[in-house]
Amino acid sequence: MTTDKFFLMKLTHYTSSIETIIKILNNGFAWFPNKRELIQHLIPFHDFSKREPQQFGMISFTELSPECSAKVRNDFGDYGIMVSNEWAISQKIQKVLYIDNKGPVFESLQKLFQYGYGDLICKSLIREDMVSPRFFTNKVISDIQRAYLYSKLLQIYEYMEPLKNSYQQEWRIANPDPLYGFKETKQEVIKNVSPPKGWAKVVNLLKAEHRDVMSFVCPESEINLLKSTLPKIYKNKPIIGIRS
Repeated sequence: MTTDKFFLMKLTHYTSSIETIIKILNNGFAWFPNKRELIQHLIPFHDFSKREPQQFGMISFTELSPECSAKVRNDFGDYGIMVSNEWAISQKIQKVLYIDNKGPVFESLQKLFQYGYGDLICKSLIREDMVSPRFFTNKVISDIQRAYLYSKLLQIYEYMEPLKNSYQQEWRIANPDPLYGFKETKQEVIKNVSPPKGWAKVVNLLKAEHRDVMSFVCPESEINLLKSTLPKIYKNKPIIGIRS
């Protein structure tokens, strides 16, 4: 077993209800935009209040075992889907980088982001106040401008998270497509894909097949309810009960 697979043995996505578990099984995981408010510290002289870089949706998992995930479950819900290593790797999952907003690592990142920002301005060959806001928030557009350093920094930013959230021990799948139009809140995103309509069936969801799901997590008192609610093809999957 490789080191990567060792760390990916128990990756669980938590949500708020059995109903949402069933929707994920039937339709797929929904992409959620995630404002982390780190970019304002890295490039404080640019206004990112309306949109952060690469805010095209992500899907989060924790490496914590169910019995050690109480704080994560308190944030996201007591109902989990544990996925296989192979599926997670095939979706290019990455461990999140937890970043403090002070200290030598942050200062180095700040210099890099600001240098990349300046390079993008130079490569655009037009005045800064005429640059489209998307130049600063979309790595594909940065690539088109040949601002390759800034583009790669935006790629890294997809997997950055404030240090205060390090207890989540998150692994993240970032949406590979630069799609706009995502709803602002989790409730709106779920409503938009429950059920998905039209192109939402293709672009707003990431499907996991039966073989990709290893087990489920729920409160001990609801194991039988979850088992009876699961689609027939999933009924033989293990269910891990947790004490609320």
